[in-house]
Amino acid sequence: MKTYSLLISVLASLFIAVGCLGPRGYDGIDGVDGYDGTNGQNGKDGVANVGAAIYDVEPSSWVGDINGYTTTLIVPEINNYVFENGAVLVYVIQEEGSDYQRFSQLPYTWLNNSNTEYVDFSAFIGRIEITIRWVDEGINNTDAPAGLYTFKIIVIEGTPLSVLQANIDISNPEAVLNYIN
Repeated sequence: MKTYSLLISVLASLFIAVGCLGPRGYDGIDGVDGYDGTNGQNGKDGVANVGAAIYDVEPSSWVGDINGYTTTLIVPEINNYVFENGAVLVYVIQEEGSDYQRFSQLPYTWLNNSNTEYVDFSAFIGRIEITIRWVDEGINNTDAPAGLYTFKIIVIEGTPLSVLQANIDISNPEAVLNYIN
């Protein structure tokens, strides 16, 4: 009986193997050409879906205590796709005199004698939480923000941060936008 079962198994395998062979089929018609990297999406090949916005945060928008203050920015452009495949960059805009502004990428640490100011962010789907904390000689000493904080948010769809870092200085928001556009 074992021999009979073995013979049937071998014959079945042989028929299956032979049945899979045959002449090669015809090639299908060519598909529509994809973007070539020169004209961007929707007629602008090579351009990622990028959004940049400025958010002003009033002193009353911060919540916290001596250990740090947090504010939440609603950023609907951070969807599942961006969260999993894209990049979110956050900069604090610092006024240095009436004619000069500069962007500092978060996380940001500023040392002023014995005081250290930390500004950091966490990105979530649909929002960003920004935290500030001041430390004086190693002790948390965060006052409630008294002035306006301004942040620039850049949301880049489908471009991993590692790709950006390999090609440009991501601490410069203008360089990021120029590279993408």
